[in-house]
Amino acid sequence: MLVYAESGMPVFDACVYATSEVRPKSGSPATIDQALRGVQFLLSFADAREIDLRERFASGQFLALHELDDLVRMAYKPMGSAGEQWRPANAVPMPALKEATFDQVLQRAPSSKGASQVAVGTASIRLYYVRTYLEWLGHSLAGRVCTTLEQKTNYLESMRECLGWLRARTPMARGESARQGLSNDQKAHLVEVIDPAHGANPWTGDFMRDRNRLLVLWGLGTGLRRGELLGLRIRLIDFRKNMAAIMRRPDDKHDPRKYQPNTKTRERAIGISEELAYLTHQHIVRFRSKIKGAQKHDFLFVAEDTGRPLSLAGLSKVFRSLREKHPGVSETISSHVLRHTWNEDFSDVADKAGLSEGDERRARVHAMGWSETSTSADHYLKRRTRRQAAAASIRIQQAVVPENPEQNAHAERKDRTK
Repeated sequence: MLVYAESGMPVFDACVYATSEVRPKSGSPATIDQALRGVQFLLSFADAREIDLRERFASGQFLALHELDDLVRMAYKPMGSAGEQWRPANAVPMPALKEATFDQVLQRAPSSKGASQVAVGTASIRLYYVRTYLEWLGHSLAGRVCTTLEQKTNYLESMRECLGWLRARTPMARGESARQGLSNDQKAHLVEVIDPAHGANPWTGDFMRDRNRLLVLWGLGTGLRRGELLGLRIRLIDFRKNMAAIMRRPDDKHDPRKYQPNTKTRERAIGISEELAYLTHQHIVRFRSKIKGAQKHDFLFVAEDTGRPLSLAGLSKVFRSLREKHPGVSETISSHVLRHTWNEDFSDVADKAGLSEGDERRARVHAMGWSETSTSADHYLKRRTRRQAAAASIRIQQAVVPENPEQNAHAERKDRTK
């Protein structure tokens, strides 16, 4: 919820937008928070530029090109908390501050790296939620200010044109992902060092070693998001059928964590191997059952000292220990890298099984919990296409380029230098 810093009263339009537009589609508190921060940025910008958004949209004037350019430019700037008129309702109350312009607010923003602008992805997300909020505002006002169908049609067409200009100016959050999955050698090294009996295991204590191995194997074997891993519940794991249910429970009253991890998109059931099911059952019986406080809930992964469900910070610490003590596995290893690894492994399995692109996409979308309209699967399909194209190109070259007698000697020298 956004509230006015001075009065503590909710910002009406922003609250209606969050409850009627964002929550029904997502339900995730993190997504709602992100959307409201985008609205917060827009409202701060409009206030600093003396733009009455409601009046503009009610009159059908919308935003001019130079205002959109200014908005996009400001989206790259880091925002500080001092002087902002809007803030999240759960923010720490701040003392009265002197008036400041929006540009001054941005210039005061702290930055640990001294950066003058935020990441492209951050700017893109801000502008995405600015656009969805303005679209919602326009639709909500259209029925009030337009008296005929023709007026409403013209109004919506003008609004779409304005939002189209904004979309064209919005940077792509990312193109080709720079983050890659683990190689086969890295996977083998990872599985080796997380064995509780391994001398170089990065964690101490029987419980920690067993729990963290299980966490990594679940991530490596299923590709679940970090929120889904931390949301696994014992009663939703069927050990007879070797199936696990991944459920969405936004604002779960049974979850005591301050920042609740959650399933991001779709609920689904996934299969687990006999081996993973056995290790999971053994962890529950031999280790989790002995942790004080763990019997008060059925979340699979718990903190050793309190028995409470493992937090997002606790999960991050698991992978930080791996990065610090075994950089040879991967200097960037995280639950998301394991998700990338699963997808790359799935591509190999799909190739060997001869799955069509359509079948591969449907299976991947289900396993990853993506929506049917998501383009995330296309990233891996493009990678598969490139791999197939490269292999075909090599075969063509081998057919048309005559073999050179020195080729074998050159290949042998390459082998010796590896």
